Amino acid sequence: MSRRRALLLALIVPVVLVGGYMFSARDGADSRSGVEIVPADDEIGFEHDFTIPLGTAERIDAGEEVEIVPAELTVQVGDAVRIVNNDVEDHVVGVFFVGAGETLTQRFNKVAVLEYQCDVHPSGTFTLRVVEELADA
Repeated sequence: MSRRRALLLALIVPVVLVGGYMFSARDGADSRSGVEIVPADDEIGFEHDFTIPLGTAERIDAGEEVEIVPAELTVQVGDAVRIVNNDVEDHVVGVFFVGAGETLTQRFNKVAVLEYQCDVHPSGTFTLRVVEELADA
């Protein structure tokens, strides 16, 4: 892992953990009240599916702008998101930490706005909006 990436993770992970605690503590609920973990082998499918390809960290370290997720994603309550990390390095995607070779799946069960750092978008941030119902386009 590059020195820059190690420093970035050392700074971001505590912020994400504290931010997650503060988000859940706002309404007096426990730390898992806003999300429900969905098993990776869940057969229901995922409304939002992203894959971080092998070599992504190398591309970022070389100065290339990488855009794997949008800067902002709006999902509906009940939607599931899957992020597959096929890279050899860990990545932070908003509030999600996805280890090298791991798959993260999340289902959202209440309205929320989650905005944090992002390794895999040129803006450096990822905002996830969970809404009751998506507006018709």
